[in-house]
Amino acid sequence: MNTRDQEPRGWVVLATDTGVGKTVVSCALARLLIDRGLLPRVRKPVETGCEVHDGERQPADGIALRKAAGGRESLETVCPIRYLTPVAAPEAARRERETLQFKRDLAPILDQALADLSTEERVIIESAGGLLSPLADDALNVRLAEYTHLPAILVTPDRLGTLSSTLAAAESLERRGIPLAAVILNRRPQDPSDDDAPDNHASLVEWLPRLVAHPPPVLRFDHDHQCLAPLLRGDT
Repeated sequence: MNTRDQEPRGWVVLATDTGVGKTVVSCALARLLIDRGLLPRVRKPVETGCEVHDGERQPADGIALRKAAGGRESLETVCPIRYLTPVAAPEAARRERETLQFKRDLAPILDQALADLSTEERVIIESAGGLLSPLADDALNVRLAEYTHLPAILVTPDRLGTLSSTLAAAESLERRGIPLAAVILNRRPQDPSDDDAPDNHASLVEWLPRLVAHPPPVLRFDHDHQCLAPLLRGDT
């Protein structure tokens, strides 16, 4: 059987918190897919904190995702729901006297993203905030993975204090029956890199098998998209 036939149709990129590198990882994954002859469909269904230029709300994450994916789809398709205030999406909607409902507003975006996928296409859906932060008035960000039945990628910062939130997130995903494709330890420029920094990789490799039945690989991400190659079946 062709290894591509065994690959998932895509992934939902979740995180333990906001600002830990979901977009950087999502963009790197899109570039990796292109390198392997695949076609990424990227989606950031909701983005908050958008700036206004020339009368249009500009979603910085959505713009980066579209560029990384080769610009095959319009920005309106990649990031259709945009709010101004940099807070959780349902609060941002309320500040604009709107409501945000999962079934009404978000499910159609996800359905369209998964519709009529060719054998070469893969979907990357990026959440808006941490996995248990509100995505809509009636849903948390983790609902993106529950609804699409896609495996999750969990992005977490490679810094002191990340173990508790990462292990709790992995347990939460398993309780919901969401397969976890990988934990991505993202070393950001502002994170310490001295000899006193904790070895989070070793600790997660040790503890994840004790807490979840199907422990995922733990990948160190250093902004080289080839680090994510194990996400593609047939790569080691």
